[in-house]
Amino acid sequence: MSETVQRKNVKNLELRAHMPQIFRGAALLALVATVLAIGVGFYRARNNKEFRMKSLPTELSKDVVAEINGYERREADGDVVKYYLKADHATAYTDNHLELENVFLQVFDDAGTNSDKITAQKAIYIPVEDGTKNFNAYFSGNVDIETRDALKVKTEQLSYDKATETAESEEAIEFARENVTGKSVGAIVKIKEKRLELLKAVEINASESPELAKSNVQYAKISAGNAVVDQSAEKIEFAHDVKINVMPTNSGELAQPTDIQANRATAFFIDKQVRKIDLNGNVEIFQKPTKNNTKWTKTKANRVVANVEKEVKRFELFESVDIETASNNDKPTKIKSNYAVYEKDADRFELKNGVEIVTVEDNKPTIIKSNDAVYEQSNGKIFLTGAAEITQGNDFLKGDNLTAELFANKKLKNGYAKGNAYLKQTTNERTTEVSANELNAVFGDNQQLQTANATGSSSAVLVPANAQEYSKVTLSAPNAIKLTFQGAGLLQQMQTDGRTTIQMNAPTNNPHASNKKLTADKVITIMNASGRDFQRAEAVGNAELFVEPLQSAPENYKTTINAARFDCDFFPTGNNAKNCAATGKSKTVRVPTVADTNRGTQTISADKLNAAFSQKTQDVESFEAFGNAKFSERDRNAIANQFSFSASDKVLRLRGGEPTVWDAQARAKAGEIDWHTRGEKSALRGKVSTTYYSQKQTGGATPFSNSGAPVFITAEAAEFNHQAETALYTGNARAWQENNYVRADRLFIKQKDGQLLGEGAVQSLLYNAKKRENGKESNVPVFAAAQKMIYNRSNNSLRYEGNVDIRQGTDRIVAGVANVLMNDKNEVAQTIAENNVVVTQPKRRAAGDYAQYTAENESIILRGNPALIEDAENGSSQGAQVTVFLRENRIVGESKTSQTNTGRIRSVYKIKKQ
Repeated sequence: MSETVQRKNVKNLELRAHMPQIFRGAALLALVATVLAIGVGFYRARNNKEFRMKSLPTELSKDVVAEINGYERREADGDVVKYYLKADHATAYTDNHLELENVFLQVFDDAGTNSDKITAQKAIYIPVEDGTKNFNAYFSGNVDIETRDALKVKTEQLSYDKATETAESEEAIEFARENVTGKSVGAIVKIKEKRLELLKAVEINASESPELAKSNVQYAKISAGNAVVDQSAEKIEFAHDVKINVMPTNSGELAQPTDIQANRATAFFIDKQVRKIDLNGNVEIFQKPTKNNTKWTKTKANRVVANVEKEVKRFELFESVDIETASNNDKPTKIKSNYAVYEKDADRFELKNGVEIVTVEDNKPTIIKSNDAVYEQSNGKIFLTGAAEITQGNDFLKGDNLTAELFANKKLKNGYAKGNAYLKQTTNERTTEVSANELNAVFGDNQQLQTANATGSSSAVLVPANAQEYSKVTLSAPNAIKLTFQGAGLLQQMQTDGRTTIQMNAPTNNPHASNKKLTADKVITIMNASGRDFQRAEAVGNAELFVEPLQSAPENYKTTINAARFDCDFFPTGNNAKNCAATGKSKTVRVPTVADTNRGTQTISADKLNAAFSQKTQDVESFEAFGNAKFSERDRNAIANQFSFSASDKVLRLRGGEPTVWDAQARAKAGEIDWHTRGEKSALRGKVSTTYYSQKQTGGATPFSNSGAPVFITAEAAEFNHQAETALYTGNARAWQENNYVRADRLFIKQKDGQLLGEGAVQSLLYNAKKRENGKESNVPVFAAAQKMIYNRSNNSLRYEGNVDIRQGTDRIVAGVANVLMNDKNEVAQTIAENNVVVTQPKRRAAGDYAQYTAENESIILRGNPALIEDAENGSSQGAQVTVFLRENRIVGESKTSQTNTGRIRSVYKIKKQ
């Protein structure tokens, strides 16, 4: 053989020596099936060199230099065989290219024991004339590759460029290894870069076992527009309409396919196992059930990354993630996010960047949302971070972070929200809202809310669907609020910890309604059987109830009740308090909504207080105060053992323990006192006792002389009109100041008019009369009795009517009527008596129709028809008018006056014996 032919043969053999490196790259194709299906260790063929198809050059020499039949070459390194090449026929051409027929190439490993094999109908070797040992080689016709790892590849054409270490195939290729088969159209292998590019129509099939593969039973099928295997980066990239279909090999309820779709997919590897799969663009993944996880998992995303060892262990998903998982024939759980990691063995999802989980789509779905989440599906636990919220039917729970536990049927069992926690329950009748820093909600297996515990500064709001009787109820507490629900999620009880406020707002369309606010250290509210309205409320510790009418009106008051504890009962509907019992030193303050000179702030205090409310207006309808009860309004005050107050008649009733009322002018006591606050009237019954702090406080309406001394009045009953400034005392009424007094069945004081009227058995000691005896002057008290007495402040006069009987020392005047004028010292200045007047002194008697006593000269003028004076020692006189000068013991008679026309005087004198 010529030297030229030998040189060409050597180059041809060098090409054959590189063929094992080229063909090893084909083994990497099987890795795709391993990653995306069951993770079978197809990656073990990664050390195979890669190849690429390329069109055969059109300009080759047709001049044959030599032809060899039975061409055969063996290359060895010592005793270790490197490769073996043979062909049925070899033809050498003048341009140094070599054509081979029925080619067989066997490339051994470093030990010389395992080998890769390539066969083809034809092969062309073309050296590169640049002084290097580079060349191009082309295989065609039933090209078969069988690697040392049992990878089998078939194609029609294969080209190799030694300079770039690139192999290329433009034809369809098929490959198989154990339970994995595949094909594509065209491939490029960049050996130096350890990079394989599958150009189009990539398809990989994987079965669970080689035996099933022989029966054409598939476990997974992968297809893509193209694929790239990057051995240095340990990854495979798929692009353009990537599709993965997983078919179960068993039958029965779990015989459901798994489908994955993506525009791009990337598989990452580590050691001999696939480390990661990265799928991009509209990805769909269905993962079959396993022994430990009986749930089907469906995943959708724009990008997916999965960690795998022998089978898929971990998925990492990016952008528009959509996951579906179901148990047996149950409805699936649907998960959406922009990033997700799914750990198959733990059945755990790590979700980020906008998470939505729908556990079951039915008439009461459970919808979970957050920025990030960890979902432990088998354990039924969910950990949500950032804008977390859960909706289950009409129940809604949210917070900055949220931990939830699910029942086996994927319904919410409990949820713990932390940071801006919020719970809302919506029913046909009402919406219930709870807010706190931390909140724990527990649900029953019927998916109904059972308890909700709010921790930290908390609030609860009840909003009725139809705000006819109330518009909103708000609870707030600094430490905690606990809500208990019954049956079908009906609110049963609310309990607070810490200084609590309950605000009950009345509907604005009811002008007569009132808002109420209840505050205490701890509050427990119990709902009625329907769960719609309050049945009872307990407020413990520094409790305060505030009632504020929506509309200001003269009859409306803002009411504040303070006590150690409140126990409130409610009307059957409307969340309106019916009665509140306050215990422990209670205090009530009522402030008028409209300022008025006759109205002021009312204050009621007692050891215990009951407040009843109107169902229509929600305002206080009545009070009952027990034990050391006190009342005050402006300067008016009252005390008793028991109070009762009715808003309908505005009457404050004082009972027990010597009820007492007083103001800046006077004080009154009685067995019973009714204070009519609306009409500013008072009625006192039973041992009435009144004290005016001075005679001035009576307005000068009492006929007592000392203006600075107190005036006392007693009676069996009394009635006061505070606006008219009148007082009526009945039943053994008696008024006195120091030693002066007036007594009657009835005493009526008119302060504005300056009058005192006495009626029935009037008796009085009201003034003094000056009297001179034996050259000495003295003040003698004057006693008067009559059926009626009238005192007038204007002229400082007293008028007695009916059986008048006036006594001054031993002197006495009886008449039908008597008018007494007093000076500024409250001493008698003049007394005028009329109608059957009789004046008596020791041993002297005078009678007539008219008598006028003048204190200044101690004289009595008598008129009558006739007027008669009888003196036991000096005789008698009669006439139309008789004047008696008591001090001088002298009598002057007149026969005719302007008042009488009798015209005669008659006198009888007694002569003393010598």
